[in-house]
Amino acid sequence: MKKLIALLLIIPLLASTFIFPVTTDASEMNFSVSANLPENQMDKTKTYFDLKMSPGMEQTITVTMTNQTDDEITVLASVNTAVTNDNGIIDYSQTDPKLDETLIHPISNLTDSASEVVLAPNSSKEYPITIKMPNETFDDTILGGIHFQEKNEKTNTDDAKTIQIENKYAYIIGLMLRQNDTGVKADLQLNDITPTQINYRNVVTANLQNTEATILKDLEVDAKVFKKDGTSVLHENFEDNLRMAPNSNFNFPVSWNNQAFKAGTYRMEMVARSGEQVWRWTEYFTVSGKDADSFNDKAVEIEKDYTWLYILLGSLLALLILLFVFLLGRKSKKDEE
Repeated sequence: MKKLIALLLIIPLLASTFIFPVTTDASEMNFSVSANLPENQMDKTKTYFDLKMSPGMEQTITVTMTNQTDDEITVLASVNTAVTNDNGIIDYSQTDPKLDETLIHPISNLTDSASEVVLAPNSSKEYPITIKMPNETFDDTILGGIHFQEKNEKTNTDDAKTIQIENKYAYIIGLMLRQNDTGVKADLQLNDITPTQINYRNVVTANLQNTEATILKDLEVDAKVFKKDGTSVLHENFEDNLRMAPNSNFNFPVSWNNQAFKAGTYRMEMVARSGEQVWRWTEYFTVSGKDADSFNDKAVEIEKDYTWLYILLGSLLALLILLFVFLLGRKSKKDEE
């Protein structure tokens, strides 16, 4: 299930060079980037920005950008707030993501930097990012990524009916801000459970929310779906090695295994683990007749339920047997007379 969902959600960005090294390079790209780590780097073993900053502190960091071609290029740059995508992976690539209601300090609001950089042929340039730490004291982790992607100035002159798919590559350098290494304890909540579809396949999603300003690592989630008062597992999904960004949420999917939705009330039992922390929930949700019909009509590769047909055929067969017995009885009676 995880591989299927991952495949479906990666389509909008066919290829992304997602890396956190000090120096990044890829043969498919026309430029490279290199993070210049400052003295207040907390973890010297890391190759992305992990900065210790005091309350109200202002600092400018730099990234060296190098044009490796004989042509001038323009690079789009942004500092993005980290969120969690529906694969259960921390996502630094979204420039305008939907932020969780518990997030107080989006890193994009604490930084100032240029959105475009023009690089002369075979040259390097420093890209500055100014950071302003919030004034209050806290143990929170503020997380984001510096995103670089070459601007595509080409225009599509082909026939409008022709569909073209173009690979896009990007660099992302992590940016984490902390005031200390104390950290806060994670807390996970289960919110809405919703029948929906992914790529025209019936699924139920359970929204999981990390309400604290800390990275949730090595997360395991096991979700089982039963009928309201049933004891047999109808559908299940287990995933491990998930990660969640601070103050973020994502929709954990449970596949309906290409089966049609049936209207009714169901029960979900979910267990989540991260390190020594364990969360358990038992929640009820409803699939309405309207939603069931709507999703089933749009679903692909759905396994049809022929139960009603089997019942009808069985009933007709029973009637035929009864009729045969009745007629046979009448014939026997006439023969006796």
